Amino acid sequence: IIEVQGLDLVPARLKETSSLGDEILLIAFPWGRRFTVVSGVVSQIAAREGEAPVAGPARMVDSSVSYGSSGGGVFDAQSGALIGIVEGYRTAKVAIPAAKDRVLEVPVAGETTVIAASAIMRFLAASGLGDFLLK
Repeated sequence: IIEVQGLDLVPARLKETSSLGDEILLIAFPWGRRFTVVSGVVSQIAAREGEAPVAGPARMVDSSVSYGSSGGGVFDAQSGALIGIVEGYRTAKVAIPAAKDRVLEVPVAGETTVIAASAIMRFLAASGLGDFLLK
């Protein structure tokens, strides 16, 4: 949690439940250099055993991200509410014929994992930081 004095900022609202196909906007700073906004959809839901995984905490989005995007915000495109933060993404290793001792790691589109807002809320409450949550 970062607390900044002297700025009048509006806190992000958290959205605990998403549906498959919900449109999202992912905001990050890949490579620590440039503000980036990419769009996508919720592509996987974390469902409980025996439940149909069509609505619940977001687990994966289909947005393609780059190195340094971890920790970026994933927002519901309709409401602007935070549904999670980027946890990671899958990469594919590609051989480089000109440099046989090297490989290039390329992000795989559609496999960006998310820490859901519900998990963030539980973490803040368990850490004694529940006051940071909007009532």
